[in-house]
Amino acid sequence: MSAYALNEQQHMLASSARTYLGRRKASVHQGTPADEQVNGAQRWAEIAGLGWLALPVPEACGGLGGSMADICALAEELGAGLVQEPYIASAVLAGMLLAEIAPEAIRGAWLPALAGGSQRLALAALEPGARFDWTEVNTRATPDGADWQLDGTKVMVLGGSGAHGLVVSACISGSSDLALFLLPTGGPGQRLVGQNLFDGQHAAELTMQAATGAILLRRGDRSVMLDHMERALDRAILAHCADTVGAMAQAFAITREYLGTRSQFGKPIATNQVVQHRLVDLFVEIEEAHALMRLSASLFTDTGADAAAEQSRHVAATKAFVAQVARHVWEESVQLHGAIGMTQECAIGPYVKRLALAATLYGDATFHLQRLASSALDGTALTALTDRAASAPSTLKEAISAPPH
Repeated sequence: MSAYALNEQQHMLASSARTYLGRRKASVHQGTPADEQVNGAQRWAEIAGLGWLALPVPEACGGLGGSMADICALAEELGAGLVQEPYIASAVLAGMLLAEIAPEAIRGAWLPALAGGSQRLALAALEPGARFDWTEVNTRATPDGADWQLDGTKVMVLGGSGAHGLVVSACISGSSDLALFLLPTGGPGQRLVGQNLFDGQHAAELTMQAATGAILLRRGDRSVMLDHMERALDRAILAHCADTVGAMAQAFAITREYLGTRSQFGKPIATNQVVQHRLVDLFVEIEEAHALMRLSASLFTDTGADAAAEQSRHVAATKAFVAQVARHVWEESVQLHGAIGMTQECAIGPYVKRLALAATLYGDATFHLQRLASSALDGTALTALTDRAASAPSTLKEAISAPPH
């Protein structure tokens, strides 16, 4: 584990984030939509002022060019502080994808503004019925002179509410090509409806009917474009895993403190040996998830097709494991608190919601086990592995250690 410990700069980044979030005491209650919009804009400006939005942006585009290890060090603190702003969805997912595929003029126009906080991006990739599979693309892009018309629907656009631009995936009409477009929000033919997720975070649904104003970022062979999207999603999934690990660690700390202060039959609950064993099990699982996340982040210093395949495999393994641990942590936290653990007023309540959503956000354990197995095993073994995974959490460790064929 020491090989994947934070370096001095990452320690400073995490410490400064912890200090800021401690002062801010991030609100876990929803206000009115108007209050949320005002407060959200103010908090986003504060985040930009701290340099967090510049961290994933390349130095050539006015950013800091941070590594995935840097981003994950920050994301851990965001999860522990229950930050609801769409940092991962906007800066890591959409922003880093734009930096990778966009023409130089678009990068120069959008990325410095993203780093400065004046513009916000989101990726619109998931479609109705696709569940977690972003490779199912039915949205159509039709040439209209020098412009394009987009027709289709995108769901669960994380960070889409309040975004200034959307990176939209679409099939080119009359061609087998797949393309990514930058669609400024508020234009003709589009309808963006904000949604509140049950932990207080936000998403949106995008409906496009002959929507115009889209800027072509890149088009090409379907497999090539899906590779770009998969790399972008792997980065976001890994940052999301770091966020989840931070939330799990904080939930564990709250639960342990509660058990040490609440008494039954004249002694603290934490003195019961069975309770201690349950706490130890949680602690070990969280540490394993933490180590696996750090290991996966360390791999993103390499480039090339082989490196990308290895990164994708490790991210799938990490998300599958983290999703299962997140579920275990929130379930145990509620049980160890009793019924009060389900309430918003209890300190553990917001973390229960965060972890319950985290277990399925960006794909659940079964989905990522399928991704992992498909890269390491043949189809027959894939079916057997996913069937076993549904009933045996230990399968995760077996799958992670399985060498690729």
